[in-house]
Amino acid sequence: MLRSKAFWGFLVLLVLILGLMRATIGDRQDISLAEKLLRDAYAPLQVAVYKVRDYIGGIETAFGSKEMLAKRNLELSRKLGRLKYENQVLLEYLHENQRLRDMLEFKEKTADSYDLLAARVIARSPELWYRSLSIDRGEADGINKDMVVITPDGLVGRVIATSAHTAEVMLITDRESAVGALVQETRTQGLVEGLGERNQVKMIDIPYDAPLEEGQTVVTSGLGQVFPKGIRVGKVLKVAKESNGLLKYAIVKPAANLNSLEEVFVITKTKANQ
Repeated sequence: MLRSKAFWGFLVLLVLILGLMRATIGDRQDISLAEKLLRDAYAPLQVAVYKVRDYIGGIETAFGSKEMLAKRNLELSRKLGRLKYENQVLLEYLHENQRLRDMLEFKEKTADSYDLLAARVIARSPELWYRSLSIDRGEADGINKDMVVITPDGLVGRVIATSAHTAEVMLITDRESAVGALVQETRTQGLVEGLGERNQVKMIDIPYDAPLEEGQTVVTSGLGQVFPKGIRVGKVLKVAKESNGLLKYAIVKPAANLNSLEEVFVITKTKANQ
């Protein structure tokens, strides 16, 4: 019984398929009812397939866009980094150019007073860097011990040791430094000593009745046969009496910025009219 039903069912299905094939063969201007039913049945599935395909394509496009944006951002970041570096280099060249122009102008102005040799600062004392520094000029350049070192702003110190191509300079802030000095406005004389500090020196041996005031300019006096006369040392910051009450002293701020020196001049010769 079951076999008979299966046979008749198979036969009916075969007839339907053959009829469908016949109905779809040949030229015609319209589709059959069966085709319409099949197409309508498959339409939702096709729509779903297209949506899935579009969604997957959208995901691929999005991922591709994100990768492209990430790559572009990386390129822009690298370019920005290069531009910042190049800008920094240009600023350094600009500052150096200005310093060298100022030094050249100073050298021309003082040509009647000194022979000056330009030098670069190449090192500072590792323990107390503000007391001494090294420059890239030495005996081969005519540098000798006790030659005076200056900048266009003022006095730096003096050479205390040399090698063939370098020299060590004791700054005026060193405790061992001593410079004969005078107050430019009143001609009051004294001695400038280092305090071992970065930004201050002390002018001592000033008579108690000397007219000394804050803001006055201190220059070298020319006494002592080392420092030529008239080189700017600094400005008076403070005036006070010594403990014995017989003398005064003054705290002086150096005119040259000893903390950030990059180039200096060495006085190799003082002219007769100085």
